[in-house]
Amino acid sequence: MYVTASPTLIYTPDDDEELSTAIVSALSDAKGRDITEDECVLYDSIDPDALDKLFRDRSDDDTVKVEFTTHGAIVVLWGNGDVTIQVEDLESDPNYA
Repeated sequence: MYVTASPTLIYTPDDDEELSTAIVSALSDAKGRDITEDECVLYDSIDPDALDKLFRDRSDDDTVKVEFTTHGAIVVLWGNGDVTIQVEDLESDPNYA
């Protein structure tokens, strides 16, 4: 599910969707292009396997937040029962250099 508030996109992955796949989808949608065609890959910024484990192997009472920058965007993952991915496209900000 996507919610956009320009230039921020919020994505909630499906229960059976790999978190790394959801991040790539959210980034691609926020950027308006397929980021898998970029030279920079997600592994250059963060370990997707560790993220999957961190967010999937916890109790619903725990709140987890991870924030990182990749592909000219800030990615924030929240988990407290469900996982939410927020992507802010920095390149669409006229003040971004």
